[in-house]
Amino acid sequence: MKNLLLVLIALFALAGGIVFQHRLNSTPAASTELETAFPDLDGKPHALSEWKGKVLIVNFWATWCPPCLQEIPEFVKLQHELGPKGLQFIGILTDDEADKAREFLQSKPLNYPVLDGTVGARQFTAKLGDSAGVLPISAVFDPTGKLVHTEIGVFTRDEVLEKIKPFIQ
Repeated sequence: MKNLLLVLIALFALAGGIVFQHRLNSTPAASTELETAFPDLDGKPHALSEWKGKVLIVNFWATWCPPCLQEIPEFVKLQHELGPKGLQFIGILTDDEADKAREFLQSKPLNYPVLDGTVGARQFTAKLGDSAGVLPISAVFDPTGKLVHTEIGVFTRDEVLEKIKPFIQ
C-alpha cells in the first residue's frame, strides 16, 4: 500500500511538472492577442489586427504616470522616423477617463492612435506578463502578429531600436 501511494504521488508530481513546463514554454497565440479590441476616444472599436503587417508596439500608459510621459516623446520621434518603414505605435490609455485623455492630448498631441483601455487593458497586460499591474508596459509584435517582446517600465529609444532591428532596416 505504501509503494502504491508513493507511485501515485510521483505520477501526480510528474503530471504537475509537465503542465507547468507546458505553461512556461507556451506563448500567447498572436492571432488571439491581435484580435483584442479597444475603442478609440470616440468609442469606435479597433482590433489590434488592423495594424498586422507592421511592427506594432502597443504601449499601455496613463496621463498621471511620470514614467509613461517620459517615454512618449521618443515614441513620437520613432513613429515619425520609422513609421514609413513599417513601425506602428499604438497608445492604450489605462486608468484614465476619455475626457481627461482628450484634454491631455490637446496640449500634447501624439502622431499615433490612442485607444481607451479603461475596460480590458489590465487583463491584457496581465497576459503579457505584468502580474503587478504597473505602468508603463509595452508589447512588441512582429509583422506576422507574433508577440516578440514585453517591456515593463520605461522603454527607451535604444531598447526599442534593438527589439525592432530584426524587422525594420
